[in-house]
Amino acid sequence: MRYILAMWNQEGFECLQDITDKHPDNFEKGQIMDILKAQSNPLSQQLSTMKLRAGYNSQRCYEIYVFSTNDALEFKDLEDWMNTDPQSLVEWIRVNHYSKVYSDYRPKHKIKIV
Repeated sequence: MRYILAMWNQEGFECLQDITDKHPDNFEKGQIMDILKAQSNPLSQQLSTMKLRAGYNSQRCYEIYVFSTNDALEFKDLEDWMNTDPQSLVEWIRVNHYSKVYSDYRPKHKIKIV
């Protein structure tokens, strides 16, 4: 399993990061979020900063998700998908996410990711 941290707003992606190396044992759902929130975890400060940025810029409709893929899908493939068709990647993540960290998304208020 590969774990990816993604953050975007209506203007596009701000973060697409492979966090698998920080979680090599493929934790159960719920455990990964507990680990991400832990003070000793290197991602805790980054995640806190991302949530703070999203909370204070609510006019941009931020979304932060952790999602998983199988090992057959390389991170480079995800980066290519993000660069060529970000809207379809966003829609796929919303449906197939592992854990929603933060979201201002309102389905009836369609926002096109550019």
